[in-house]
Amino acid sequence: MNPCMTPRENFNRAARRMNPEWIPLDFGISKGGRAMFRKHLGDDVDVVEHFKYDGRWIGPTVGTRRPTPDWRQLYYSDGSLPEEAEISSEWGTAKLEYPASDDARSFYPLRNISSEVDLDAYPWPDDVGAPHRYAGMKEKVDAAHAAGLPVYGGGLNFFEATWGLTGFETLMEGMALDEPWARKLFKKHAADLIRTAEQIALTGADVLQTGSDVATQIAPLVSPAMWRDWIFPLMRDSIAAARRINPEILVFYHSDGNVEALIEGFIEAGVDILDPIQPECMDIFALKARYGDRLAFHGGIGVQTVMPFGTPQEVRDTVRRTIEGMSTGGGGYLCATAHMIRPEVPWSNVMAFVETVREFGHP
Repeated sequence: MNPCMTPRENFNRAARRMNPEWIPLDFGISKGGRAMFRKHLGDDVDVVEHFKYDGRWIGPTVGTRRPTPDWRQLYYSDGSLPEEAEISSEWGTAKLEYPASDDARSFYPLRNISSEVDLDAYPWPDDVGAPHRYAGMKEKVDAAHAAGLPVYGGGLNFFEATWGLTGFETLMEGMALDEPWARKLFKKHAADLIRTAEQIALTGADVLQTGSDVATQIAPLVSPAMWRDWIFPLMRDSIAAARRINPEILVFYHSDGNVEALIEGFIEAGVDILDPIQPECMDIFALKARYGDRLAFHGGIGVQTVMPFGTPQEVRDTVRRTIEGMSTGGGGYLCATAHMIRPEVPWSNVMAFVETVREFGHP
């Protein structure tokens, strides 16, 4: 079948809730999962090109220009950081990763924060969102567009980036007690988000990629009222900043878990595409019926259930049923797994997923 549209034209129809010529496809791969792809495809294969993803992800080209602080001396001099842990040169956060299992242990430079003085002493990068970080990105976006491909530009993180500095429990306590240092932390992060959103919009990217996990598989991590007080303004203001430059930019938002109680707020903030719609905790068809006139959906194929534990036929049946159910009432569906493909997913199920989307993804 010879398509009449380019992938970019088709993607924009799907994302804007119009009938596409075919259902766009993509999926993420965890660090541990990459070994399986190398085994079957070879070390040098570009997975995005091999599977003909219906989009490209392009981010900042360089990091900060400032000298790297001595993070071990500044924040880990108590010996709390294992020697083999990898430190982010820009933020001082650190991880000890176990790629075979995708597990990791995180370490936080502001884990002991108790006042604004502690925050003021932290060597915050002073050029987040600066133009030099995006040098050459517009040219990459233009090249993708010339090839007929849509571009995700990103990304913005509204919540994990803050507790990634302090640790989750420390930030949650600071928010619950309305600590001045917590307010100041969010204010500093908000300014960075706005500058970053502006730079991404200037590249001409089709999609502003945003996200942060704000829910467990049962309910949001914070009450809707606390979410609206602390996190919603960051979403609203950064999205608005991008749209002042490019009114047509689409906004993609990722959060794992059951976020249904927050979806109205996502839409109010300016979100167009919601990801990943975990079927283990949300009913994608019910969400389509309720929000499908205002929101597109990306994901929906379970990585905790059918992808690792189903048969190839069960994967095919699930993908086909999801496409058929989400294709009613116009477009608004982009087929993907509901998170990254991990090592426990059989290769036969990966192929069943891809082949079924290509075979039945023509509404």
